[in-house]
Amino acid sequence: MTEVAVARGTWRVTENHHVSEPSPSAVAIPPSGRARALAGKRVLFVLWDGGGNVGTSLLFVRDLIAREAAVTVVSNPSVRDRAEATGAAFREFHHSPVHDPRTPEGDLLRIGEATSPAHAAQLIRDRVMYGPASQMCQDVTDAAQDTRAQVVVADYVLPGALMAAERLGLPRIVFMNAIYPMSVGEPSHETMRDGPFVPLFERMTKKALPALNDVRAHWGLAPLSAARDQYTRADRCMVATFPTVDPAADAVPERVHYVGPGFAPPQERADDTGGTRRVLISLSTTLHSAQPKLVRSLLEAAEGIDAEFHFIGGVVQDEDLPGNVSASGYRPIEELLPESSVLVTLGGHGTFVRGLAFGVPLLVIPFEQDAFNNARRAADLGAGRHLRLDASAAALGAELQRLLADGRYRLAAKDVAGRLRREYRPGAAARIIAELVG
Repeated sequence: MTEVAVARGTWRVTENHHVSEPSPSAVAIPPSGRARALAGKRVLFVLWDGGGNVGTSLLFVRDLIAREAAVTVVSNPSVRDRAEATGAAFREFHHSPVHDPRTPEGDLLRIGEATSPAHAAQLIRDRVMYGPASQMCQDVTDAAQDTRAQVVVADYVLPGALMAAERLGLPRIVFMNAIYPMSVGEPSHETMRDGPFVPLFERMTKKALPALNDVRAHWGLAPLSAARDQYTRADRCMVATFPTVDPAADAVPERVHYVGPGFAPPQERADDTGGTRRVLISLSTTLHSAQPKLVRSLLEAAEGIDAEFHFIGGVVQDEDLPGNVSASGYRPIEELLPESSVLVTLGGHGTFVRGLAFGVPLLVIPFEQDAFNNARRAADLGAGRHLRLDASAAALGAELQRLLADGRYRLAAKDVAGRLRREYRPGAAARIIAELVG
């Protein structure tokens, strides 16, 4: 579908085609020289199309390709074009259930059916992680053998892929597009991570232990005493975020490494000179029933605020837009963040981290999983506010006015962006993979 944007001020909005997820962005990690340690090494990268995770994962794939690794991406058919654009080879899942989130009919997960964070976790457990785990193990076994893979990097929602690497005796790396999802260290760390993501993840994996061990038995693997062992026994775990984003980063196990989100943080943004105020609204690329009401409430809130509003991602369709509102299909968010005064997001990891990296105050309206933790983390850092998904137009307007008017949020966001620049380690993931295939 094509959305024609309305030109407003210096937003420089143009006609765009809506896609399910951004391709690797202009601020992708540039390779710091040709890392000969990876030249010719065969990497199997197993990826589930969950929307926002794809773009981040492919930034890492692109970096590996730049370092002359031979990467094969194994994923859903909806990922093919984006994966091949990085220079990687591509294989579709053949045994696992078909999943194509570009249409409601093809979406296997249908996360929009969730009525609560706990229900969302149950859907992910049954429809993605453990329901098709045996078929996933078969797919990854076939792919690893056909490509003569030397290492398997697997999305953390795909334990079947990790089982395949284990039975083949290959080094296996868990790839996490969120904060580390398991409890660590002292209880104080978990208090700091205030949010449902960690307890929900541990609860759903605990309930899945019998199903997990059934699959392991089918493939000749010994049973586990705890489902989390499927992750903790992996050779490495790469968490694709900055340590600042996860308050428990200093207490994770030794094999867990924070490798950043795959892009270089931009240089420090110029101070606000009091010009036009701009609110950028980037909602979900995954369809769910609550989003249309939220969009209507945001449009109503925008009418009473002296600022320009812009929606990206094709979420505003055939609307009679207020005069200070424009909309477009997909645009790389990095193009618009430097001009933005506030970012409104559902708290998905990729958008959330980009907002922090660009030093933009955030209004987070969480819908599922780690978004609740991200919302509270923004507030703890002083860089944002958060509201419930069913917030009224009046409540949205009040929070937006606060973020636009109170300079303390801009200063805190600027400070957080500086921390992320200092934490940036280019090539961290490549070095970890090189150590294992050495």
